[in-house]
Amino acid sequence: MCFVYHNRLFIDAAYNCLSYFYILVQLYMGKEFLNIFMKQTTLSLFILLAAFVVKAQMVVTKLSVNYQAANWKTWLLNNPQQIKVIAPPNDVQSKAELQLIKQQMKNVDEKKLAAIEYWNTGAPSYRWNQIAPKFITQKPQAMLRMPGAWMNIAIYDATILAWKEKIKYKRQRPAISNPAVKAPLTYSYPCEHTVTAAAAATVLAYFFPEKADSILQLAHTASQSRIDAGVQFPSDAAAAWKIGEQVAFQIIEKAKKDGSAIDWDGRMNMDKNKWTGEYPVGISAVNFVPIVLKSTNQFRPAPPPNFEAEMKELREFKRTFESNSNAYYWANNNGYDYWSDIASLKMFEYRMSDDAPATARIYAILHTAYHDAVISIFDAKYAYWGIRPFQYDSTYKPLISTPPFPGYPSGHAIGAATSSAVLAYFFPADAEQFLQLAKDCAQSRFDAGIHFRKDNEVGLQMGNEIGKFVVETLMRK
Repeated sequence: MCFVYHNRLFIDAAYNCLSYFYILVQLYMGKEFLNIFMKQTTLSLFILLAAFVVKAQMVVTKLSVNYQAANWKTWLLNNPQQIKVIAPPNDVQSKAELQLIKQQMKNVDEKKLAAIEYWNTGAPSYRWNQIAPKFITQKPQAMLRMPGAWMNIAIYDATILAWKEKIKYKRQRPAISNPAVKAPLTYSYPCEHTVTAAAAATVLAYFFPEKADSILQLAHTASQSRIDAGVQFPSDAAAAWKIGEQVAFQIIEKAKKDGSAIDWDGRMNMDKNKWTGEYPVGISAVNFVPIVLKSTNQFRPAPPPNFEAEMKELREFKRTFESNSNAYYWANNNGYDYWSDIASLKMFEYRMSDDAPATARIYAILHTAYHDAVISIFDAKYAYWGIRPFQYDSTYKPLISTPPFPGYPSGHAIGAATSSAVLAYFFPADAEQFLQLAKDCAQSRFDAGIHFRKDNEVGLQMGNEIGKFVVETLMRK
């Protein structure tokens, strides 16, 4: 603001001086001379002011780049100081790299151009949060371990280390007059897209070893696209790959200790007044270790009530087109990927795509909160084995199929409320929108006839507490 104020003072002063000079010339030199003089002077002044404005804009642009993230702390790295990054090449080597980039750009075909445009869309972590769910869909048994949480934490920690190196070396972007995409305003070394790709792909390759080769090839394509676009030096990408890969290795070691290797002991509920089933899906999650929560039962609610009055409400509920629509919609759309897509949309709306650390942090906290919420969900469900409506009253017919695990509290409600709380923290102007989505999601389970109202009410409160705890804890780190 101060900069803009002083610029205005300069322009005003220049205008006043020119006005006084105009009067003097008219008095002493005559109008004919004045007209010629003013044409030349006005043109010169215009060029001077234009140059000044351009320079001012360049300064403002440089000042607008936020390097505060270089001071942020990583979250899960045991030894971040062990990840060493060599200094970027000297000027002679950089010039040689620049010539190589220019030569390679001549060979950019439609396929490479499509890759450039694809990976340039959104923040560096955006595409990976579209890609990960596809692998999870192909391998549902990996879903409970929430690979997206570990992937996004690796991306975040790697991005923070990259920002520390950027501010340390302050390497300028390649001097390309016509890059294929707009060059980021940040320093060039190391490449933020490559550090993201390496971290994401290495973690995903751990969770999906049968797809490791294709995942890593995808990451190398993402990295190369930045060089082909003319916005990164090859050495930027090489250094970034090492950072992302080394960070991912440390995060993977954490993931290996998440408790997923502990087998279910086989004990089942035998009380007919509670949920019963052939195989309790998700019961192994009670042995998982939360990433942020202090324990699996930190937010475990009180025992469920007698559901007689709740069952009466369900029997008397008159289904409508709207209630059925709500039930079907949330049966297909709730999940970490649904809320991750909303986060992506908000990042686009608020034009955050150029802020790699901030976007990586939002994705990481959102997915971490959902990870811990899933553990809390199954902890509570198998602590109480809450009965489902169709089991409480065998004559009752729900609208959709009932999931094969206990009902109390509602997992949909908890997941939605957890996500809503995290997103409301980062996008407070849209808090009411997120809260309404969470309420609609919870209501949908009653509308579908697969949850009692109390399941949903407790779930909303529990999820809200989990979301707030996770986001506030991580934001203090």
